[in-house]
Order: sequence, then C-alpha cells, then structure tokens
Amino acid sequence: MNFKWLPNALTIARCLFAGFVLVGFWQAMSLDLTLTGLSPEEMSRRATLQQLWYQFAFFAFLAGALTDFLDGWLARRLDAHSRFGVWLDPIADKLLIAAALLGLALEFRTWLIYIPAAMIIARDVFMTWFRATARGRSVVVPSSLAKWKTGFEMAAIIGLILPLAVLRMDAGEPLTDGSPVLAIVATVAVVGLLWVAAALSWLTAGQYMKAAGTESR
Repeated sequence: MNFKWLPNALTIARCLFAGFVLVGFWQAMSLDLTLTGLSPEEMSRRATLQQLWYQFAFFAFLAGALTDFLDGWLARRLDAHSRFGVWLDPIADKLLIAAALLGLALEFRTWLIYIPAAMIIARDVFMTWFRATARGRSVVVPSSLAKWKTGFEMAAIIGLILPLAVLRMDAGEPLTDGSPVLAIVATVAVVGLLWVAAALSWLTAGQYMKAAGTESR
C-alpha cells in the first residue's frame, strides 16, 4: 500500500493544530474569572473549564510539534518528496508558532511577550514572502543557529503554556503552594528564552539574506 501521502497529511494537520491552539486560548480567555457577583460554585466551574481549555491549547501545540518531526521523518523513510510538501511545511511550522505566540500575548498582555512575539512573527512573515521570490527560492542555508532558534521557541512556548494548563486559576490567581521565588526565576528564564529566540530569528534571517545576495551575484 502506498503511504507517500502521509507526510503531506501530517503537514496539513499541523495547520489545523495551529487553529486549535488559538481556539483553546480564545475559549479560556472568554471565561472571565474577575466578574463580580459570581457564586463560589460558578467561579469553580469557570476555573475548571478555563484550565481544560488551556490544556486543550497545550496538547494541540504538542501534537502540532510532533507532526513537525513525523512528517520529515516519514518523508525521508518513504522517499515521499513533493513540491506541495516543500512549500507547505515551513508555512505550517510558522502558523503553529504564530498561533501559540498570539495566544500567549493576548493572555499575558505585557511588552515582555509582545515584543519578542512580534519580532518572531514579523520575521516569519517576511521570510515566507522572500522565499517565494525568484531571488530567495533557490537559496538553502543549513544553519545550526536555525535549529537552536526553533529549540528556544519551542521551549519558551511550552514553558509559558504549561503553568496555565497545570495550575488551576481562581479569581485570576493560581492555586499553588510552590515557592514564589522559584516561580519568578522560572518565569524570567522562560521569557528570556523567548527573547533569545527572537534575536536568533532575525540573525538567521540575516544569514539567509546574505546568502541570497551572494547567490545572485
């Protein structure tokens, strides 16, 4: 039986998972726990539903990230390469990252997330356009920095979504007995990873542009 369609199917699934991430964040944020006049029972119900929607977004992101590994592995294993897959794969990656970053920015509402998220999304939009041009289409820049950038992006996003998924929120406050100092250190480390990923994203874009300029000469 021919399974060469599987890599492209997984790539398409990653686009769907990106949408699920946004749906999870949207539904969670629609359950406002700061409304006055809510009974304790209603507050508890909303807090439980909110956590479930954050878990939905978290697992949707993990599932999307897993398809990123599987589609490449299957494409090599099945020798299933297509122009459609080559075109859609990087777009699917960027959609998944952008969906998670948009959800996190809307959730935390701080410039500490806004700025690196905007940098990463703007870079990805620009590079998607540039790769579609005649100048950028023929350039391939294998770079270890690009892998580090992706790793930092994934680690930062998982680190920011995970507390929302595992810590139940009541009246906007997480119910946890953990050390506040440890929580602050972890938050600074995760946000720092996101800023590093944003810096690397533009550094790798610069490498790509430099290679394209050299190629066109």
